[in-house]
Amino acid sequence: MTPNIDPLLTLTEATLEQTVPDTLPSAVLPIAALGTIFAAAVSAGLLLCIACFNGYPTVFSDTGSYLVTGVFHVALSPFRAPGYAAFTRVASVGRSAWFIVVAQAVLVVYVLRESCDFLIGGGRKFVDQCLLAIVFALTALSSLPWFASLLMPDIFAAILFPCAFLLAFNPELPRIRRIVLAAILAVSVAAHTSLFPIAALSFAGLFVVRVVARAPEPLPSARPVLAWLLVPVLAAGLWTANQNQEMGLRFTISPSGNSFLLGRLFGDGLAPAFLRANCPKLRLISCRYLSDLPRDEVDFLFRHPLLRDLKGHEREIQTILRGTLAAYPVRFAISSFKQTVRQLAATHTGDEIRFYSAQSWNDDAIRRVFPGELQTFRSTRQIRGQLLPLATVASAVDTAVFWMSIAACLVFARTRRFPRIDKFFAAAIVFLVINAAVCGALSGVYNRYESRVAWLVPFCLTAYVCSWIAERKRRFAREDLISA
Repeated sequence: MTPNIDPLLTLTEATLEQTVPDTLPSAVLPIAALGTIFAAAVSAGLLLCIACFNGYPTVFSDTGSYLVTGVFHVALSPFRAPGYAAFTRVASVGRSAWFIVVAQAVLVVYVLRESCDFLIGGGRKFVDQCLLAIVFALTALSSLPWFASLLMPDIFAAILFPCAFLLAFNPELPRIRRIVLAAILAVSVAAHTSLFPIAALSFAGLFVVRVVARAPEPLPSARPVLAWLLVPVLAAGLWTANQNQEMGLRFTISPSGNSFLLGRLFGDGLAPAFLRANCPKLRLISCRYLSDLPRDEVDFLFRHPLLRDLKGHEREIQTILRGTLAAYPVRFAISSFKQTVRQLAATHTGDEIRFYSAQSWNDDAIRRVFPGELQTFRSTRQIRGQLLPLATVASAVDTAVFWMSIAACLVFARTRRFPRIDKFFAAAIVFLVINAAVCGALSGVYNRYESRVAWLVPFCLTAYVCSWIAERKRRFAREDLISA
């Protein structure tokens, strides 16, 4: 016996995702799939607008190192995670840097499509429309297209968050899509050394949000979620350590050890203070430079001869780090807090354009890796200095949109009408703070570190707006049925 179903409830309370697949003829479904493919392709194209305008994917000072490491599998100092280098080798298929940024854009679009499906819902067609609208807005008003078009691992810093969120909060995610998201999560974490601690702390933050946030709907069981999150990170860690060993380094995730943190302590003045107080009783290589110590982390890592002299003397680095932290714990804690706050506010788009300073090195890298594209690379707007005005405008616009989006999202969150997006927004804010703490407090404050993830907040706002539109459509449909 067929149960009686209230048609009003079916049209207004059930989502199109629940009703359309059972009512559409089978011949219509391939057309819907083509619509999704079209929306994804257009979205990916939008994200590559900066590369297209530039005439070639944009680069940063570290780009050449990743490309060379990827092709020749050699370790270059200061050592970087081999994950993004391997990604460039695979994605480029040995032919063009364009394939790399296309792959980046495709991964972003896939993760955004999955996020829209879970956060907004409303059926495939509506989700596709929302995806296009959201990507258009993010392209015009956020830092996202700048990082999608950049030959650097920064784009993966933001990709890992929605992957982890969906694995932790979507109980209806099909296994194949769950596997795909877990694979993208593993690639993202392996892309850069800093993403290992960021991912680990973010997972803890997700579980806090799961516990604190009120859940009007069921959540995936905690133990399977933990497995889906930890297995990709463990796989990324083992693969990274193995790749480092194959390049003649130790079996370790970070061959550079604590060099970045030591550079940060030099920038704070804490390491110089420790050395001046202890050099009379300690026989350290660093004491030779007591009258000319590194001024900041950049000076220590790239210009000062001290780091070169400390090669093979990891014990001295450990001695300075432990001694400095033990001697000035309060000053370090206060400095870390200030650095985190400063990093949170450092969201200006275009650092890779404003502070690009490795033209000869990247020239040589492009010549060795993509020789047929060297002349194209040299004639780009970035190399000719013609991309800076656009970056300056984008920086002002994107920063203003970022802070206004936070305010608008808080207004939406107070209504508690969209609980899924509320949780996503709360978790995104936690993620931004963690990113700022790991990068700013343990390395240094740079706009690139925070702007690479800042676009997640405007994404939250666009998701709220799309859900609000969907709610109004359901309300109008209900009113029309009642009046009829």
